[in-house]
Amino acid sequence: MKKFLFMAFFPMMMLMITLTSCSKDDYSPLDGFDYPAETLYGTWKIIKVGGISWPYKTTTATFNSDGSYSGKGYFGNGNGTYTAKGKTINCYVSGKLYCTYEVQSLSGTTAVLKMASDDNSSTSLTLTCEKQ
Repeated sequence: MKKFLFMAFFPMMMLMITLTSCSKDDYSPLDGFDYPAETLYGTWKIIKVGGISWPYKTTTATFNSDGSYSGKGYFGNGNGTYTAKGKTINCYVSGKLYCTYEVQSLSGTTAVLKMASDDNSSTSLTLTCEKQ
């Protein structure tokens, strides 16, 4: 009888532990990010590429606290999700890696990022962005 009770009780306890320990409230797209979360959240506009003023269409990226990401402008319009760890921000569209930003510096309203596309090429752009 004790063995039967244990076998019936154990799976229920494991389920309860799993459901309570994986609360969505605990999720942060910035787990382990080297900068304060509030510094990244918001809309960023490209103002320079490699030190030269950005001459093209207004281009922005928005990072939200729920892990959602959207971009508009020269590189296309779309949305997806992102994660940030250390000095790296990975952006995903439809679950596939779209681009990676390596943070060179990030403070109140200015960010310098090295952007690489998802195609694993060695080509990257250094972007200077301003928070809107």
